[in-house]
Amino acid sequence: MKNKEDLVFGNLIKEAVTGEVKQEILAIIKEVESLTPKELEADLPPIDGFPDVPNWHKYEHAIWGLGEKVRQLLFKHKALRKDKDIIKKILQISLDPNSKRGRQSFILLLGNINCKPFANQLITQINDKSVDGQVIDSIYKMKASGYSEIISPYCHNKKTWIRNIAKKYIEKFGN
Repeated sequence: MKNKEDLVFGNLIKEAVTGEVKQEILAIIKEVESLTPKELEADLPPIDGFPDVPNWHKYEHAIWGLGEKVRQLLFKHKALRKDKDIIKKILQISLDPNSKRGRQSFILLLGNINCKPFANQLITQINDKSVDGQVIDSIYKMKASGYSEIISPYCHNKKTWIRNIAKKYIEKFGN
């Protein structure tokens, strides 16, 4: 059994590490902000063989990858998923269409109950085909009810995974 001093020391170490990781996440977010164009750029030509799917800009790939890096850090440091500073920065990126599809990974980071208060803001992005499925997925994972009317048309989306997550949302939260 650990004595009181060991527990206090252990908690201090844990807090210090959490603070360092928070600063690392905020630095990643600053990098995303620097990569995001100031104005919305046009889509690139379609990917060969997929006429409805434009190629990704380099910054989209970079932003998406940085979102994945944040996801890995939050997976290891679960307490930071409740950090309001981090959540607000993630939301800010998620709401910026200039990041295009790069923000998909950030929108998915909002898919937890701690982010439920931000559902009203996130749902505003549902009409953007670059992120519509990620928005529905995150709203579902937030357990945010009240969006059935907005989400139900996606039960007929041509993309199977979007159709399926929309149907799951409607099943759980109804009309």
